[in-house]
Amino acid sequence: MREFDEKKLIGSGSFGNVYRVKKDGKFSALKEMSDKAARDREEKFLKLADHPLFPKFEESFDDDGKFYILEEYIWGTPFNEALSLRNGFGQPEAMKFAVTVADGLAFLQQTDGNILFRDLKAENLILQPDGEIRLCDLGTACFLEEADRSRAGTAGDSAPEQIDNKSKQGMYSDVYAFGMLFYHMLTGKKASAEGDYVSIRTADPSFSASLELLIRECTLKDAGARIPDMYTVLCRLMDIAMQTPSGYKKAEKNAEAALAVFDKGTGVVYSRNVQS
Repeated sequence: MREFDEKKLIGSGSFGNVYRVKKDGKFSALKEMSDKAARDREEKFLKLADHPLFPKFEESFDDDGKFYILEEYIWGTPFNEALSLRNGFGQPEAMKFAVTVADGLAFLQQTDGNILFRDLKAENLILQPDGEIRLCDLGTACFLEEADRSRAGTAGDSAPEQIDNKSKQGMYSDVYAFGMLFYHMLTGKKASAEGDYVSIRTADPSFSASLELLIRECTLKDAGARIPDMYTVLCRLMDIAMQTPSGYKKAEKNAEAALAVFDKGTGVVYSRNVQS
């Protein structure tokens, strides 16, 4: 068995165990699995996820019938715990976090093969001491063309088509999870995955109508009516963030009008765009 100066269990699940290890003064995360194919898949996606949002791959090895990945250890607080303590981060901080996450997911989706993350939720994010966030655990990632060979995700966070095993998964599936996460970031509460949408401005009337509209368009249950991909989401976020005061007022007025259409039950934003 490979020796480390320190080894502490920090997580476990159906995949196996995760340890924080230290060797020659350096800390790393060690993921232990019993399934070589699962280890090899996660290794592949870690290497492809060459973006600041994701942990850096270090090495993989086999030992005593187990299969291991050694990767960058990310110091910080689980984002779901930070959200609970803060009761949401409000608009300025949540916007910063949302842009960071959207940029990383857009990077994955534009990689050769169009990678889907498939399990975006606050529990998989780490808030670092420097105020930046990182996204961990690519164990459920897959290429777009193979998405419907398996189902992955978390009920209440992931898109309906990932859970119901009836509809085709696509890049719009991560868009749904992003919308649910953004709602959580802003309000400190998880959006209901059932029933009618509850406005973020119920929690805080000062929240932007443009952000309200974006979240509504991300979390439509009809996948074909949703914003189709994370690059489009990122562009929308940046457009909101970079508005001049006069442009912002105009955008807010337009968003209010669009939300009124949604409230009448007739808002369909995007034509059906089932990706293959």
